[in-house]
Amino acid sequence: MCKKLSLLTIVLICLMGGTYFLFIKPFSHSSFNDCCAFCDPAVLNYQKFYEDDFVFALYTHKPILPGHCLIVSKRHVERFEMLTDAEIAQIGRVIKKVNQAVMKIFGTSSYLLLQKNGIEVGQSVPHVHFHYIPRKAGDDSTIQFIAKMYIANVKQPISHNEMGETVEKLRQAIE
Repeated sequence: MCKKLSLLTIVLICLMGGTYFLFIKPFSHSSFNDCCAFCDPAVLNYQKFYEDDFVFALYTHKPILPGHCLIVSKRHVERFEMLTDAEIAQIGRVIKKVNQAVMKIFGTSSYLLLQKNGIEVGQSVPHVHFHYIPRKAGDDSTIQFIAKMYIANVKQPISHNEMGETVEKLRQAIE
């Protein structure tokens, strides 16, 4: 039974990985540098619930789980090592604020931080950002969570109403 479960897990991971590369169009180096959603005022106006001198916090348009947020450096830099010490410190402080707000709104108890540096590891927006992905006690298994991570890339964005309501709740909770 254990061998079958292990084999099934490996097969599922391979299928999900293959699906990722089939449905997610990777950026070329030239197009990677030319487009940045986090520098687009339309994206910021739609998704932003927090801003200070160094950092934005956004609710993602394709959440893996309810409460999935993005913590983004205000200054456009592509990689973590390009941030100043002050920017890194402020990102840490904002992650704590986002966590408190998300816990209050969504009743979460844990979270995963994910930050990618370079297209070779799957960075799809050429601007430093952290994914804050909350979890609750009793949430899906790790396998189901990994599947949701892949599925989030190909599913439809949340509705305009849901985005507006969630952004407003987060804005109020983070103040």
